[in-house]
Amino acid sequence: MSTATQPSKAERLSIILILIGITLAAFGTVRSGAIVLAVGGGAFSYLKYTRVGTKRRIELFLPLATACALLVVAITLPHAR
Repeated sequence: MSTATQPSKAERLSIILILIGITLAAFGTVRSGAIVLAVGGGAFSYLKYTRVGTKRRIELFLPLATACALLVVAITLPHAR
């Protein structure tokens, strides 16, 4: 049997932020949804990285770079609603 560990409270919070970001973006407020999604995704990837035993830098930097790129795009959108 595999013993899957339960997510911590911080990971649950980041998952909730991701779901809120997706919901906001789907129902019209793209900029706010993308910002919340970027924060939640960055937090989730960092928390997962700190919990995993074997650590490779790419497993941290690639998701964080993607979250940062999403944040920059969301901020620079001219007329996001």
